Amino acid sequence: MLGAMLFWRFLLIWPVASFDLSGILGQHAVDELTDKSFAQHMKDNPVTAILFYAPWCFYSQQVMPAWDLAAQKLQIHEPPIKMAKIDASRYGSVGESNEVRAYPTMKLFVDGTVFEYDVQGRQWQHIVKWVNKHLERDHVLKSVEDAETYLHDNDLAVVGLFPEGFNSGAFGKASTHYDDILFAEARGEGIAKEIGDHLSRHARLLCETITVGTSNSNTKEVELPRADLRCEDSPRNPQRPEWTDKFSVAVQGQSMTVKRTDKSTGWAQLVQIKCCDDEKKVEKEHPTFPIPSVVMFFPYDERYAVFDGDLQSFHVLDKWINGRKTPSIMRMDQDAMEKIFQPQADSVPALVLITENSDTEEEKVFREAAKKLRGRVHACISGTSSLVEQRLVQAAGEMVPPTLTLIEVPSYEVTEGHYHIPKKYRLPLKGVTAEKMVNFVSDYENKRLKPWMKSEPEPSPEDLKIGAVVSLVGTTFTAAIESEDEDVLVDFFAPWCGHCRKFEPQYKQLAKRLKHVKSLKIAKIDATRNEVEGIQITGFPTVILFPAGKSPKRRVYYHGSREPDDMISWLHDECSSKFDDRPPQVPEGQGAESGLLDPDEEDL
Repeated sequence: MLGAMLFWRFLLIWPVASFDLSGILGQHAVDELTDKSFAQHMKDNPVTAILFYAPWCFYSQQVMPAWDLAAQKLQIHEPPIKMAKIDASRYGSVGESNEVRAYPTMKLFVDGTVFEYDVQGRQWQHIVKWVNKHLERDHVLKSVEDAETYLHDNDLAVVGLFPEGFNSGAFGKASTHYDDILFAEARGEGIAKEIGDHLSRHARLLCETITVGTSNSNTKEVELPRADLRCEDSPRNPQRPEWTDKFSVAVQGQSMTVKRTDKSTGWAQLVQIKCCDDEKKVEKEHPTFPIPSVVMFFPYDERYAVFDGDLQSFHVLDKWINGRKTPSIMRMDQDAMEKIFQPQADSVPALVLITENSDTEEEKVFREAAKKLRGRVHACISGTSSLVEQRLVQAAGEMVPPTLTLIEVPSYEVTEGHYHIPKKYRLPLKGVTAEKMVNFVSDYENKRLKPWMKSEPEPSPEDLKIGAVVSLVGTTFTAAIESEDEDVLVDFFAPWCGHCRKFEPQYKQLAKRLKHVKSLKIAKIDATRNEVEGIQITGFPTVILFPAGKSPKRRVYYHGSREPDDMISWLHDECSSKFDDRPPQVPEGQGAESGLLDPDEEDL
């Protein structure tokens, strides 16, 4: 879907993951098939997902850890879903019979029907969502052990705790909207309470996933976010249960030392260690999750939240989840850019404070307002120096920091197959308070704000009298085309466009020949320096006629020859007001030439 969005492709910069899996290839967490066992596996498992890979393929190496993690999550489905893999480069007959044309290839087999992998991204969450989409099955937690498996390596998680027979249609519908959030249900009063009590312990323990990374030496020291955390010796991300690398972890104050114990060498895996606060230091009081309820876990802010709205309202629940899939305030970086500006089912705008300084009074007010706006906006603080920040500044429009801008995020429906320029709204920061920021967002939600449009300075009355082509800018465009008595022809151009430069003399000649027609205005606007609400320009030059009449104004795009005679013929057909294209005769002795160039004959 993102491939069709020129603007958002420009705004988002997708990173390419790169990591070394040496030492763990060939070790598998799911069934490893051969040409002899493949047919029997398919017979025994009519519903199964198969990864066709090649061990020498870099992209196969990338997806294999995610495939193993997805297999763990799908084991708690109701019923469980089997996953396997096969070296299709070694067992070519199996690959050929299953039409494997590239590595890796992922296929889901459901009672003889085959589904190709059709989801963007190859993280384990994407694989799980792909399977869920075709099977319409849910994660069902039947025990505390299932809950542990579910929460393991899963930063964003939503759990429904429902009594038997409870209608969780809104929960099920919401679960289909997110590729990066995993949903699960515990059904039945007894098991829901047992799992709820276990989750409450998880909720009150503040845990962190500490990325240690690779190491060339036997030990590596990393800084912890706070002192006296209890850290596990087993890495959180072994990729495969058979991973033989062993480690010991020692914590002193706010420093963690990781040491490899099975060898005296370093390690090539991206090691992550789970660290939690000491349970003895955690308050004895802990939350009690009611039945029924929906609980969401996330690795920031308050760490968990219990839904307090109508469990039967999909839109309310969906908006609540969407508002917590990101921190209450983000710092603009690549990860934040992707989370904020990726098109959403129910889009939430971005409220961005762009500033060159930190710890300012504006930032303090912004942080106070962001707490009150949770779920209504994606709040973000951005500088102006990095490449990602500069792209955001360009999207937000010309400014002198600090600036507070609300930027619309397009929905799937808006962006599908279309070029999209986001609407932007500005709030002056002089004397701003948190209450004013909240009211600003409320005015946006109630459609009481006018978008901020990029615009050049308005031409002076003297400049407008020069030449037959009227120059428009962003702030004068709407009033110019809304006349009920005038047909308005507008050339949307770019100053760097070669085709625009070639068309310019012909357009000036057209305007000069029709200068006497009072019912027709011929104008131009630099579409790179001015924004016009409701009009998306995908190529230059673009010529549009706005026929006279009541609003909403009709638009007619010109696609023919750019010769003045041909354009005049087209205008006769499309203009609301009939006109005579023959200029009035000048009485003899009047209109003597001055010898100076007419403004319409001059080049820009």
